[in-house]
Amino acid sequence: MTQPTDMELLDAFLSQDDRLTHSGMMLSDCFAPSQFELVFEYGTVIQKSAVRQALIACVSLPVLEPGAETPPRNITFEKHLENLLLHALRSIAADEWVPRPERAAASLLVEAAAMRKLPHLGPSTPAPSVAPFLEPVAPVPKFLVRTDY
Repeated sequence: MTQPTDMELLDAFLSQDDRLTHSGMMLSDCFAPSQFELVFEYGTVIQKSAVRQALIACVSLPVLEPGAETPPRNITFEKHLENLLLHALRSIAADEWVPRPERAAASLLVEAAAMRKLPHLGPSTPAPSVAPFLEPVAPVPKFLVRTDY
């Protein structure tokens, strides 16, 4: 028996009926194909394997009835998959060996995930900073900063 490819697993996961997820958002709004593509292209072997196993776990769950409450197992597996993706995307965004456009894309996807976790804002409420939701980054030592431009 052959194992499904990463893209086959991704297609099976993303082609599920759109439904509410653990975060209260629709499945199609929570997980973007570009997140998985970046992880499968630039993630470490362990990160790729972890995301692949999480996809297998999510796809192997029973199909939910429309309008039914999301079972705890689905919630746990979806949270686990989201956390694995975000961890891998953070490391891709910080990896100097990854091409700059892909690092920028990974960084934007991490920031978008942080924005989704913010409480819903009304039209007159100013948007809060996402800084509390981002991981701290060590400052760059002054001797590494180029000032002779």
